[in-house]
Amino acid sequence: MEELTDYTKSRLRSLQVYCYYRLFISLSLLAAFFGRSGLRDFDITFTQLYSFTALIYLLICLISLLVAHQKRSQYSHQAFFHACTDIIVLSLLMHASGEHANNFHILMVVSVAAGNILVVGRLATFIAAFATLCVLYEQFYYSINTASSKGIELFQAGTLGIAFFATAIITQQLAKRLRESEQLAKQRGADLAELEQLNHLVIQRMRTGIVALNEDCSISLINDAALNLLGKPDTSLGDKLDTLSTDLKQALAIWQKDSDYRHPPFRTQPTAPEVLSNFTRLNHGEHPGVLIFLEDQSQLTQQAQQMKLASLGTLTAGIAHEIRNPLGAISHAAQLLQESEDLNKGDARLADIIQQHSIRMNKVVENVLQLSRRKQSHAELISLNLFLNTFTEELSDSLGSDIQINLYIEDASLQARIDTNQLTQVLTNLCQNGLRYNENETGKAEITLTGGRLENSDRPHIDVIDQGAGISPEDAEHLFEPFFTTSAMGTGLGLFIAKELCEANEARLDYIPLKGGSCFRITFPHPERIFSLSTSDHLST
Repeated sequence: MEELTDYTKSRLRSLQVYCYYRLFISLSLLAAFFGRSGLRDFDITFTQLYSFTALIYLLICLISLLVAHQKRSQYSHQAFFHACTDIIVLSLLMHASGEHANNFHILMVVSVAAGNILVVGRLATFIAAFATLCVLYEQFYYSINTASSKGIELFQAGTLGIAFFATAIITQQLAKRLRESEQLAKQRGADLAELEQLNHLVIQRMRTGIVALNEDCSISLINDAALNLLGKPDTSLGDKLDTLSTDLKQALAIWQKDSDYRHPPFRTQPTAPEVLSNFTRLNHGEHPGVLIFLEDQSQLTQQAQQMKLASLGTLTAGIAHEIRNPLGAISHAAQLLQESEDLNKGDARLADIIQQHSIRMNKVVENVLQLSRRKQSHAELISLNLFLNTFTEELSDSLGSDIQINLYIEDASLQARIDTNQLTQVLTNLCQNGLRYNENETGKAEITLTGGRLENSDRPHIDVIDQGAGISPEDAEHLFEPFFTTSAMGTGLGLFIAKELCEANEARLDYIPLKGGSCFRITFPHPERIFSLSTSDHLST
């Protein structure tokens, strides 16, 4: 059976109501017939015709009701058949009742009205014409066969015909307006549903976390950004706020007492981003609530930092070029000085120091120039298993056979969306740091790479783990700041550039302290998300 539209369902419901009315009338006519001995105004001229017609009418009404409940879409044809049947039956009953037939006129007017409501087009007017013809024929028949006054009876029949047509016209206009109103309501309902779907899509795609709370602090709406920022992907509508975040619950409680309160940024997990919360009241109807906006504090900090770098980009690039020229001359002079045969050991040591620091300064210059030449990211969907196997082989070949890189992938089908060239640059920096610190602590150049998914958000990640001395909590707070380093020969730009490259690809780079070593985790965006940012959005020159 074909699926019915809302409009057709409404018409069928009206038809079913009409069928129930007809069934009630047929039962009432039969009850009046069998109990007519107590009714003075119910004298029947042709009892057999009346009883036979009433029984047949009851049978027809029962069948019509069953057909109407079959939910067939030909409701207009059924209504036309029912109206014409009612007019024929009522005409026969009027004939059987003799001179006391005026009681059936009102029922005939109801049938005409119902037919014009349910039937559309010329057939609706035909119902009124058919009823008029039946009444005129009945009155004409009695005018010939009885001694009654013809003029009065024919005048009454004509007046009744006019009433039929007036009823038809009025009900047609009312039905037309009802249909137009129903179609308009249906169209506005569809527009509202489409707008609601669009609003839901916009809210879900927003980078700002949105949480809407009811008066009892239960969640009525939450988007994907809020779930990712708070690390609670299993949260569902109707849950309490404290199940989502206790820090957010405390911030809300304080804000409700003091609307000027601004809660400091907080983390739900060590590797989660810092979240900045803002609140506003929802005063809709009798059930007010609260709307919470969640911002990634690291992105705001990064934007402020990029504004500083943008203003210094041109200046630092020019300075780097100016330093590079005399630095090259100093390095070249130190090399020539080292080749001199008359150079004593003390001077040779000084020349070696000059050479080493020239190399270090040249590396700083290269890193500064690299910041100003940052290329746009071209993210692609890659298999982390294939990528990491290729990367470890190439890194082992380039650094020598005395290093050891252990690789563990939880799922061979693990995928991530990122720029492979920039990911290679980030992993190379992290692996070289890990190998160096691991060798300084254990005497063996060994690191471990692991790949898997986060339990709380199902986002893929890569961990670079070493067994070095680790990083103190004081240094960890400044680890990704530019020019911050704990090594005498470091420039302080390696981890800063690595973090910038990760964030340019919508990924995160976090330091996770271990009891015996360090872990740097790269957390990728969900591979199904559309990558829209580029490095130019994060690094300005």
